[in-house]
Amino acid sequence: MPRVSVIIPAYNSMQWVSAAIDSVLNQGYRDYEVVVIDDGSTDQTADVLESYGRKIRCIYQANAGVSNARNRGLSVSTGEFIAYLDADDMWYSQKLECQIAFLDAHPKCGLVHSDVTVIDEQDKVIRARFNMETARPIPSGYCRQDLLRRCHIQVPSVIERRECIEEVGGFDEQFMATEDYLHWIMVSLKGWEFGYINEPLAKYRWRGGSVSSNKRLFLEEYGKMFGVLLPALYENRPQAPDLAIIRKRFLQVERELAYMDCIEGHLSSARQRLMRLIQRSPFQYNLYWDLAKTYLR
Repeated sequence: MPRVSVIIPAYNSMQWVSAAIDSVLNQGYRDYEVVVIDDGSTDQTADVLESYGRKIRCIYQANAGVSNARNRGLSVSTGEFIAYLDADDMWYSQKLECQIAFLDAHPKCGLVHSDVTVIDEQDKVIRARFNMETARPIPSGYCRQDLLRRCHIQVPSVIERRECIEEVGGFDEQFMATEDYLHWIMVSLKGWEFGYINEPLAKYRWRGGSVSSNKRLFLEEYGKMFGVLLPALYENRPQAPDLAIIRKRFLQVERELAYMDCIEGHLSSARQRLMRLIQRSPFQYNLYWDLAKTYLR
């Protein structure tokens, strides 16, 4: 039984997936399996995967989204640790060795992540050390409130204990843009520590037209995600700051969506959002001005 299961969901990824797989096969650490889920690709992704023969395990399914594909990979894999890699991203060759050593040395850590290099569609480096160069606050240790405020964890940088997944479940399949963020929060709610390695161990690709570039989708999913989180928080004895963070973020997201509605000419939708917010937060007086401005357009 391999110690690490590498889960790679792939959808119409013929241009990228071989580089992702090769970056796994080139790891110095060798005790792993590679499970690729072809999520209903309509290009030549399947042909690329077949060229690897028995070096990888391929699962083919009708298109069901990235959360479903990751969950399918989790269900058929066997490793003690789960390493996540999307089909358009890559790893540095020392990633598995470095992170497995970290988790072995820190048994209270449920997962470990790292800095990443950001690249474009032509593999050009945009940020060599993204977290360091942008001075992002890094979730580490017992970091529940940090995670509730922001998600500064990139999927290809993460290795997670299977024990965490068995405790909190896999990825929520109603989400296609924030499923990873929600999962990290759920892990933190169970009291696991998060580890961080301050060097880039993965290459994260920014692509125009990708799910991660769709701002409205992200905002709408954030709003829905906070609705899922509230009952989860109550099950885990929330502290007052936890609830305050969630309420503040929900207000920010809905205000921004109302602003986008206005810019796009959907004034009725903007008014409905703002009126719902006013019902929830009647003493947020700036909401009344936001609502009034929708009638001045």
